[in-house]
Amino acid sequence: MKSNNSIILTSLMDSEAEVKKKEVVPPGYIQIELSTKGKVGAPAIIHVRNFKVSEIITLSMTEMKDVPIRLISTLNDMIYEDVDVGQWHENEVIELMVYIFMTFYRGVIDDIPFPLNEEDLEYIANTEGGQDKLNAISEGKWVPKVSINIGRDVDTYDIDDNFTPNVTITNKKTGFHVTFGYIKYGDQLVIRKWLDSYFADDEERFASLKKKLEYNRGINSQLKDSPEIIDKLIPIDEDEQREYSDYVIRRTEVITEIARLISIIDYDGRDVSDMSVGEKYELMSNDARIDYNLVSKLAKRQDKMRFGLKPEVSMKNPITGEVVKRPLSFRIPGILQAMSVPRDDDYDDGFDDED
Repeated sequence: MKSNNSIILTSLMDSEAEVKKKEVVPPGYIQIELSTKGKVGAPAIIHVRNFKVSEIITLSMTEMKDVPIRLISTLNDMIYEDVDVGQWHENEVIELMVYIFMTFYRGVIDDIPFPLNEEDLEYIANTEGGQDKLNAISEGKWVPKVSINIGRDVDTYDIDDNFTPNVTITNKKTGFHVTFGYIKYGDQLVIRKWLDSYFADDEERFASLKKKLEYNRGINSQLKDSPEIIDKLIPIDEDEQREYSDYVIRRTEVITEIARLISIIDYDGRDVSDMSVGEKYELMSNDARIDYNLVSKLAKRQDKMRFGLKPEVSMKNPITGEVVKRPLSFRIPGILQAMSVPRDDDYDDGFDDED
């Protein structure tokens, strides 16, 4: 057993190490405490800088499907601590992005379309000129909008001290059990890479047909205004198209299967946490015990495990003037788009009075 002096000395050394750690964080970094408190994928506390201009431009020019891989790499570089954002839950990545936006860009988001519900429409109908207003809404000529103060109006879930993202589902009759972890933000990249490899031959086989179908879709979209271009449609072999349709269905089934299996970390007592996607698929895809009822039970449990930003946001109803809570989803592409809009009112060039 350690002596009191030894315990005190150790405590002082730990405190000194913590102080030094804080001192070496470079200027320009902010400290963020995520609401998951280190109980999911992200550390409880991190220090992060703002995006560089080149990083924002690169991300804004990136195709939607490639945003996750670029964002993971960029955020890993932006965070002072040694982390892998790909191992985080998507909710944690979104929460971090909102914090960055609120701190370095602006705390208020304007011109957000107000989520109207049936009560709002009934209220409008009972006002003077209500029908005209309803018509304007349905035609898109009038879109009621609101402003959101992120720090005041957006809230996060409180996470329990004993929270764990892992869920074990057990068959009461047979004892068969499976433990699921959480879907990581980087898992979508892992799945896509595996699918591209698994279906490489089929993709090559149908590459020409896919181009023809895409071309025909473009022609069909113009037929209403230019019916004469129907002659430009490329003839498609029916058998080949039927085979392609079967392939698309099969690929969708595999995607669904993989999305279910990738988060399994314990398979009836066997540790499979380090298995690749392909290994898990080969081992478990044909196991009838991982059936719809098991997955349904998992979905119900995970639906109750809420963390990150709450989907209900406070806002002033532009129709009634009352403060209400309405659903507002923060999505990474939307946050990146908002970041790309210049905002320089935090800076002074000495000529602000002339602007």
